[in-house]
Amino acid sequence: MTFTVAVVNATPASVQPATEGLREGFPEAAAWHLMDDRLVTEADAAGGMTPALTRRMLALIDYAVRGGADAVLLSCSMYGPVAELARRLYEVPVTGSDERMFAEVARRRPGRVLVLSSLDSAAADSARRLQNVAEGVGVRAVAAPGAAAAATARDWPALADALVRAAEFALGPAELVLLGQYSISPVHAELADRLGVPVLSPPLMAARALREALA
Repeated sequence: MTFTVAVVNATPASVQPATEGLREGFPEAAAWHLMDDRLVTEADAAGGMTPALTRRMLALIDYAVRGGADAVLLSCSMYGPVAELARRLYEVPVTGSDERMFAEVARRRPGRVLVLSSLDSAAADSARRLQNVAEGVGVRAVAAPGAAAAATARDWPALADALVRAAEFALGPAELVLLGQYSISPVHAELADRLGVPVLSPPLMAARALREALA
């Protein structure tokens, strides 16, 4: 049986990581990609979510559900809170990009984690939401200069270098590194090798969560 998973993207750079995560973690799923490439830039300019942006994301989720999606995945980390709201409105599973990853941190309960992102606003948002889920875990979040441009250009060596530089500057005694955005996740294995600590990547974990929800 094939399931249709609508993926709401806020940047073209998240399409491939979301597709690959579904391919590995939910092979029965067919990805249906929806795009609003102003969602990130406008949220970043506003310093985070706004009511108008929340309504835009809900409109995209509604479009996906009415179009026959069996599940909806929001690939932009900043819009994770909208997933919780959408679950009250629709019967199909809706998950934010990093919900399962945050749940894994809460399960492991490391003493300290580092969240890497490509934008300051996204890094701060991820850290705030993670601390709400994983009480008692020390969280530090940093944005990696140059990571956004490298991810957009699909320049994986440059992306890995940018993330490693940011991580080495801020890592300290962190036991776990989290990637806060789908767009930077293609280099997670290289990061783990270069940093010498486990690196959690959200696309695969989200795909597995949706597969469990639909099983």
